[in-house]
Amino acid sequence: MRTSTNVKLRIAVSVYTAVFVCTAFCILYILHCTACSPAAKQPEAKTVAPLCPQRIISTLPSITEILFDIGVGGRIVGVSSFTAYPPEAAAIDKIGGLYDINHEKILSLKPDIVLYSTENESLRQSLTVPGRTLDHRTLQGVLESYTIIGALFGDEVLAAAKNKQAALQNRLNEFAEKAKHRKKLKTLICIDRSRGTGSIQNLFVAGKGSFLTDAVQLAGGENAAESVGLLAPVLSAEGVIGLAPEVIIDLGFTPPGAAAESDLADWQTLGGNVPAVKNKRIYKITDDYATVPGPRTPLLIEKLERILHE
Repeated sequence: MRTSTNVKLRIAVSVYTAVFVCTAFCILYILHCTACSPAAKQPEAKTVAPLCPQRIISTLPSITEILFDIGVGGRIVGVSSFTAYPPEAAAIDKIGGLYDINHEKILSLKPDIVLYSTENESLRQSLTVPGRTLDHRTLQGVLESYTIIGALFGDEVLAAAKNKQAALQNRLNEFAEKAKHRKKLKTLICIDRSRGTGSIQNLFVAGKGSFLTDAVQLAGGENAAESVGLLAPVLSAEGVIGLAPEVIIDLGFTPPGAAAESDLADWQTLGGNVPAVKNKRIYKITDDYATVPGPRTPLLIEKLERILHE
């Protein structure tokens, strides 16, 4: 019995690790693409989509979450391999990830429309299936996509999408109002890094213009790496010391049952040169919503509020 339980636990840990690591990898890729592309409004569709599509393919987890949020999740026939939420999405056919989307799989699912992200826009040029490209690199882009997606399904769904959009906008406005009256703590957000090396290596952080920067600002902080001027800068230990963050948020994965403290030990090598280390203000966030901009982003902002101000 104990052996069986241990095997199940190892399998669960492996699956959870894969989902979180792959999602973090997606974030790095998205931020890299954003750095190579100028900020812009939502791209216009090049193919006219059918009215009220019944078979939808979503190529990004955040798009999938919005589809479920506005009530058309039951029409999805294909999703990204990295999609972990909502639970119902687990049973939907997978079409691959950002780098390995399977064209044949998409065509075999006979979709009425494919919803692309700005990161896989090139795929759209090679398929004849009607499509729409959405920009989820910022929270503003997420908000705009509600009505863009809703309009594809007719007046009833569009009305629902507008209601959801307004509700999310109101929540973000509430955060912004509270943030006006809070001390802006310099916060460094680690997206990924080498772990267990006894030092800070290959440190990717959220930089200027990403949805993670939006989230920190709405929580009443400021992104310590925004001044670097890049979307996803890679920092050395010396670079972290130079930024002098007051709080460090580590989005890295810690397996269930493992001690978060041991995973954070690498940061201690920076010593008292960094206020966050000196004052023991290094925190881990392993929730999957932390790396998926969309309807659940208020959960991330709430957690950041508690970390920064409680």
